[in-house]
Amino acid sequence: MNFWHKLKNRDTDQRHNPAVFWLLIIIMLIMLAGAVTVLSDPGNLASHIPTVTPTASRQPRIYTVSYRGGVFSPTNLRIHAGDTVRFKNEGFFGVRVVTDNNQLPGFDSVGDIPQSSYFSYTFAEKGIFGYHNNDRPDEQGTIIVR
Repeated sequence: MNFWHKLKNRDTDQRHNPAVFWLLIIIMLIMLAGAVTVLSDPGNLASHIPTVTPTASRQPRIYTVSYRGGVFSPTNLRIHAGDTVRFKNEGFFGVRVVTDNNQLPGFDSVGDIPQSSYFSYTFAEKGIFGYHNNDRPDEQGTIIVR
């Protein structure tokens, strides 16, 4: 046998069966589908290492509500539980600040606040609390505690 004949026979002897090729492709697709099914479940990907989430520590704040010319400013104030509101009298005459319908016992300036003085109250509970000038109930405002 000559060299070319041996080379030609070698090529035909080493041909692969096409069915084996397609069988490998089908097995690969099945494995891919299985991997997608397993890895698409977020529970399988969750780490079992405990994580610490930082808690936002918010320091209590002090807000000022000014009273001048029969008007509380701001009229409506939004705060968080634990914050303090100080009522400053910027008018010429004293003003007594009280809660509406005695909503918050202790929220009462207990007498008039003199000019350029303060009355402070710390809101411990959440809610909406109205207040007014004791001598003129139409002069009013609201504290919204979140």
